[in-house]
Amino acid sequence: MKTQVATVTNSQTGIAFNVVVVPKGAVYGHEDCLTHDKESPLVEFYDTRYPHTEYGQFVSRYYAKTLLPHRGGGLCLDGGIPNWSLDAAAMEEAMDAVVVFLAKGGV
Repeated sequence: MKTQVATVTNSQTGIAFNVVVVPKGAVYGHEDCLTHDKESPLVEFYDTRYPHTEYGQFVSRYYAKTLLPHRGGGLCLDGGIPNWSLDAAAMEEAMDAVVVFLAKGGV
């Protein structure tokens, strides 16, 4: 089951993003057509301004193991849309929430 772990706001743009963790065995993707089969959970980001899904408009997805070692900086979520990025503070808040979720068993 996917779990929303945080809503973070880029202080430069004021745009809020929902942060969702997809653990192994959970469905994801367009109309939940895929099942995550890797050990490292996925971390998804959704723009809350557009209610295309229960979390907002899907923006991007990364493996948690890719994001966690690079804490402390911002993240461009989509190079084609300048507003889809997280500043360093929002990224740190997002990763803190992911760490807490994983520490609790990540289910």
